[in-house]
Amino acid sequence: MFYVDSQRTVTRRDSSLIVSKKNNAQDVDFDTWSTTQGQPTLPLTSESAGSIVSRPRGSVQKELITMMFESMLDSIVDSWEVIPIKSDDSSPTIDLGKTGSDLTFTGKRKKGYAKTIRSRHGRSRQDMDPSQVDSSQTCWWSAPDEKAIIRFKNGNLYEGNISMKCMNGDGRYQWADGTVYLGNFKDNEMCGKGTIQWKNDTWYEGDFSGNLRHGNGLFVDSRKQRSYAGGWYCGTKHGEGVIYYSNSFKNSYDGHWVHNERFGYGSREYCQMSGYKGEWERNVRNGKGLMIWPNHDLYRGDWKHGVMSGYGIYIWDTCYNNTLALPSVNAFRGTWEKGQRHGYGILNLGLGLGSHYKGEFKHNKKHGAGKFVTNNGLILQDKVLFHDDNLGPLGSTSNLKNFVNVDPYNFPMCDRTVGIIYHIDQALKNIDKQAEIRTSMVNEYIENNKNVEWDMSLVLRKEEYADVGAEQFEEIMKFEECSLRKALRCYETELFSIYYKYATICNTTEIGFSPIMIRLFLWQLYYDCNVHERGLTLVEIDNIFQQNKDWLAINPHNPFEKIYLWQFVHSLISVASRLYAKRELPGTKPDTILASAFRRFMDCDVIPGSSRQRGRLVNGFGQYIPLLATYDLYRALGEPHTVRRFLRAVRRSPHFVERPTPKLFEPLDNSAPVGRNVYIFGDELTFVVDELPESAEENDDQGLKLFNFGNLSSKTIIRIFSNIFPQLSEGDKVMDLDIALTFFEFFEAFVACAEESIRVKDEELKWREKFQASNESSAHHSATGATVHVPKEKTKEGK
Repeated sequence: MFYVDSQRTVTRRDSSLIVSKKNNAQDVDFDTWSTTQGQPTLPLTSESAGSIVSRPRGSVQKELITMMFESMLDSIVDSWEVIPIKSDDSSPTIDLGKTGSDLTFTGKRKKGYAKTIRSRHGRSRQDMDPSQVDSSQTCWWSAPDEKAIIRFKNGNLYEGNISMKCMNGDGRYQWADGTVYLGNFKDNEMCGKGTIQWKNDTWYEGDFSGNLRHGNGLFVDSRKQRSYAGGWYCGTKHGEGVIYYSNSFKNSYDGHWVHNERFGYGSREYCQMSGYKGEWERNVRNGKGLMIWPNHDLYRGDWKHGVMSGYGIYIWDTCYNNTLALPSVNAFRGTWEKGQRHGYGILNLGLGLGSHYKGEFKHNKKHGAGKFVTNNGLILQDKVLFHDDNLGPLGSTSNLKNFVNVDPYNFPMCDRTVGIIYHIDQALKNIDKQAEIRTSMVNEYIENNKNVEWDMSLVLRKEEYADVGAEQFEEIMKFEECSLRKALRCYETELFSIYYKYATICNTTEIGFSPIMIRLFLWQLYYDCNVHERGLTLVEIDNIFQQNKDWLAINPHNPFEKIYLWQFVHSLISVASRLYAKRELPGTKPDTILASAFRRFMDCDVIPGSSRQRGRLVNGFGQYIPLLATYDLYRALGEPHTVRRFLRAVRRSPHFVERPTPKLFEPLDNSAPVGRNVYIFGDELTFVVDELPESAEENDDQGLKLFNFGNLSSKTIIRIFSNIFPQLSEGDKVMDLDIALTFFEFFEAFVACAEESIRVKDEELKWREKFQASNESSAHHSATGATVHVPKEKTKEGK
């Protein structure tokens, strides 16, 4: 039961809950009893009109702790000066939502702490309406809330809000050494938002918890010009944050922290010319990352304990490239161990000439089996090609004598190490055999009919072929080789100029490096030379180039594969042989098979065609349409694929009713990426986006990759392809839909179909608006005519 004395005021000591004698005091949980009893059914009042409610859980513990804290204040506090609260009335302000112990009185204490004396009779005379007391705000006991200036015996000073004799709320705390904190307090601890300034000109502004920096905040060291802004955890840098080690903002780290250590993914900038971006572990580079040194060297790959270990790409003397021209890089791609090249790797010697080494490395040196390709395509291969960066014993290698006399940094285009004998051999193999076959058949018939008189000129022709094959073949080969070398020497300047021009054909700015042509630009050259009009497709040219393994074609249909100058020359000779080489033995000197064909191809096609620059690739679309994404779309249809496969990717056959053709997709205004194709890091193509596009819906129909061209008829698409392949159709008759497409031909047709599709949509929209306007006009005229016609009918009936 509750004990109430109507003659006395309910105080914090007399308002205790009295327990029945049947219960042992040591078994009683006062907080449990006070919370389980609940409020009485009738309000119990005293003269103070204080409503008696059940004691909140934990109030006894809180009261005991506060009492113990009060007893310790004399040994801690030197003086306690209460700051008066400004008020119009000198009497204390009474809050009806609090008990009498919550009333605030002001005063001044010096040299020690003295408890506030209150008159019980005075408190008894305060009449309060029990109905106005909120039980949720009623507290059994609490010290008064006040503002005070507290001077501690250790020289520290506090000025601010006090609650329950503790620093709570806004306040200012100053240590004896000059450190100052201004911000929020909770239970005598810095907690919440605040600013602390140390005596060594360092300061912090942000979140606190438990007297420690915890949350988000800014730390500044004014003397060392350092700053950190980011996450904190128990006084340590933790989470995402940025630290600047100098006032130039070029020595910084932006990334993840774990207890004051760089840990996870982050970007470290050492100076204006050097930096690292990748994974960290305990302040050292560990994992995947990209490093740039002040001497413009670049490494991207695996790291372990701060050094290069694992697979990686190291490029010497890189340069800033914001164009579509592929730079010639001096690079190593392979395995590393403790910062050195160790294991298998590929070393490109740069200079745009294609010299490279594929093989084993040991302690940063070429050592073991490998293959070395010179600037003009000469290949050296052996099981022990290098030993400690020096050439090993190559006595069995037939090309060693030629290699010794070759300068690896020059390109002697027409020296004897260039393998042009292959072209002459192929040209002789392509000589028309029909005449020889006919001669053989006639001679066989004459042999079987010896009694009949025949023209013996056919027999003499057979003997002529036999004499050529036996005596003059070697001389023909030597003369063809010499003539072809002279032809190459004659067009050497034009070949260098055309190669450089098409290696940078999509550039709009000047470059400061030696570019390398890619196969996509070589296709552009052949397209400008009108090889399609001569019945030769780009796929056939790629297949011809792939036949010779010594030309090192990795993927004959990859548009981004490098084409070095010596490969470029071999490709031109192959196409010239296919288009213009004679199909019969040459006549008297200086008549030749291959040299004459090469000269004719250069004069009639290559030199005039290099000034045309036809198509959409070189007229803006190749720079701003994502080439890698378009190439993925091309490969999804097949590499290479045919015109027929292209048509099937647009729409299904009319009799295919199970899965109808989907409707045209209308993209969002900001769904298309806006950017450009550039080679930023070495020789890897990247599409740099100016602004991230909005996510667009994807086509769930995997069969129709080009369904958005569904508003175009098949006849229109075939007409577009006929502009590329004249042999595709003759008039209105389709001749061949199984012509294979390279990525270049797919790109040209793709962009043309997109332009035509947009034009058709706009035309349909105009006709729809015109038709709608005519319908509205007709409806308006019909409505007007009805209003005039009705009175005439009425007048007629009236008559």
